[in-house]
Amino acid sequence: MRRLLMKHTILSGSSRKNSASLKVAKGMARVLKELGEADIELVDFEDYDIPFFNKELDVNDLSPFQQRLADAMRKADSIIFITPEYNWFPSAEMTHLVHRLAEDHFKDLWEHKVFSFVGVSSGRGGRMPTVQMGYVIDKIINVFGLESLTNPKSFEVQFTSKVLDKEGDSLGNEEFDKGFRLFAEYLIRLNNRLLASRQ
Repeated sequence: MRRLLMKHTILSGSSRKNSASLKVAKGMARVLKELGEADIELVDFEDYDIPFFNKELDVNDLSPFQQRLADAMRKADSIIFITPEYNWFPSAEMTHLVHRLAEDHFKDLWEHKVFSFVGVSSGRGGRMPTVQMGYVIDKIINVFGLESLTNPKSFEVQFTSKVLDKEGDSLGNEEFDKGFRLFAEYLIRLNNRLLASRQ
């Protein structure tokens, strides 16, 4: 199958400065580039300001962060959710993003995409956020009747500080590096199939 050009958006789902999720997001961008992908946008959640339901989200007057997030999701063929695991849940920021953006006026942010999921932990963990995010994105696709899909292959980054430095470069764990690369290769192939079906 001919490889098609695609646009990747990586969402780093922690608002903490220099978070473990940001390390993983940078690492994901690096691996995608090593595999020949050039159009990659990383959205850091450090400036996250999506309001709770008790405040209006004005779709005609989005904040700089909200506008960048919406634009990055809208233009992407591939959206990679990278979320820390907090007490067996995705981050509050990532969960709330789904609450506020899975609405009719943001429907186009979810259309014609492949959604992939990476869970991040400073110890053992990371699996439950990928399961929960995959489930809820599947529901969004179903309810809106979208031509999108979720990647059945997720990835867990455990003991993050032992496998990646602050810039997302490898610290030399061969087993981790191999798995990370295989995950990236798989999501590229999956995205390529979806894109080819729309040609």
